[in-house]
Amino acid sequence: MEKCRSFPESSSAYYSTSSPVAGGKLGYENRSNSYNFNGPSAATDPEQKRKRRIAAYNSFAMERKLKSSLSHSFKWIKNKFSDALYGV
Repeated sequence: MEKCRSFPESSSAYYSTSSPVAGGKLGYENRSNSYNFNGPSAATDPEQKRKRRIAAYNSFAMERKLKSSLSHSFKWIKNKFSDALYGV
């Protein structure tokens, strides 16, 4: 029977208290903090902030137009049915 390849022969290597990096640190201290998930230094770039803000405004405007259109459509349908019901 074959051995499971997802676990090593000795799984105690994963749970050992000794650190593989010298000094017991993982090496994250030397990394630059300028890169985040939005790209390098996007949070501090005023042009990128402006573009994101304008994109948000445009999406809010489109949402407002869609809601307004649906609202007017339902009012029109309601008026048509009430006119037909009451014979106006």
